[in-house]
Formats: sequence, C-alpha cells, structure tokens
Amino acid sequence: MKTVIIDDHNIIIEGLEMLLSFEKNIEILKTYNDGYEFLNDIRNKKIVPDVVLMDLMMPTINGVECSKILKKEFPEVKIIILSMNCEAKVVYDLIEKIGVEGYLSKKINRKELAEALKDVSLGYFHLSDEAAKALSDFKKRIIDYPDIKLSAREKEIVALMVAGFTNKQISEKLFISESTVETHRKNIYRKTEAHSLPRLIQLVNEMNLLEDI
Repeated sequence: MKTVIIDDHNIIIEGLEMLLSFEKNIEILKTYNDGYEFLNDIRNKKIVPDVVLMDLMMPTINGVECSKILKKEFPEVKIIILSMNCEAKVVYDLIEKIGVEGYLSKKINRKELAEALKDVSLGYFHLSDEAAKALSDFKKRIIDYPDIKLSAREKEIVALMVAGFTNKQISEKLFISESTVETHRKNIYRKTEAHSLPRLIQLVNEMNLLEDI
C-alpha cells in the first residue's frame, strides 16, 4: 500500500512513520509539510500513491481544500484526514460532500491507524469513534431541520444580522422599512426555530444556510 503523509509538523510525521514501520504491507513513498508541494508532485507524476494521510489544519492549504483538489483531479487516490478536531460540519463536508474515505482523530493508536489504511485500500470508509459520532450527530441535525428554506431576502437579512447590523442599519442598507425588517426577522426565527441570535448563527454555520447567497 503506497502511502503519502502530509503534515506541517515534523514530529507528527516522524511519529506516523515509526508507527507504520511495523506494518509490512505499507510503504511510505514520501512525506510533505506542504499540500501544494504534494499536489505539484502528483500532477507531474513524480509520485503515485494509493492512500494519502493528511493533516486537517495546515498553513498554506488546509486538508479540506487539498482534498477537494485531489478528489477532483485524482479520484482514485484514497484520503484519510488526521486531526485533533472532529467538528461535526467539517467531518460531514469531507465525507459526504468531498468524498474522502477516512477521518481519524489523532488520539487513535497504531492498531486503528493500520486498520483504517487497510479499510480504505479495500474500498471501505473508516472513521474513528469520535469522528463517527460527529458525523452521526450532524446527520441527525439535518433530519431535524429538513425544511429550513430561506428566501433570498431573508438570507440577505440573516447575513447582516450575523454581521451585527441593527434593524435600522439593515433597513437603510436594503432600502426597506424597519417594520419590514422586523417581519423578516420574525419569519427567520420561526423557520429556523432559533429563539436567539447566537442559536441562529450556530444554525447558519451548521446547515450552510447562506451558501447560495
């Protein structure tokens, strides 16, 4: 199993190399600190991996953006994300939208790391327990809020509310009356079942309510 490791921390790379050195069927082709360098190499056919172990948070290009590019250009390459963060929406986007094959918490042990590599190489998905729970919780929220459909005007107002604008400022910016803004706000809270601005902001982020704005 030809494997590449991408992480901006050398100590993490060295730890992964040491753990995987015990596995006879895994060959580490190369390691990278920068996703762009890896993308350049694979595009120029300097490297042909089966599986990529990739950190989520990296300074030049993060694991989400790198995965998008890799899946678009080289869909046959399997991707496992490694992260200390198992934020539900991030896990959902990577697994359900981008199509990565694995998401692992960096808290896992060598046995699960090896199992994950084996699973994805065979065409299966592998999520660590923490990531699996995050994904399940997010899918449940989607089921709980299936009918949140905001109009274009409501999305404009939500975006301004999230940005901290008052009713008066929103009315001036959109050239509508304050009473119209207040009516829209009531409809937005009714549709989202959010009874406060912090809860509305949370739903906006979790459900991508403004993605088409």
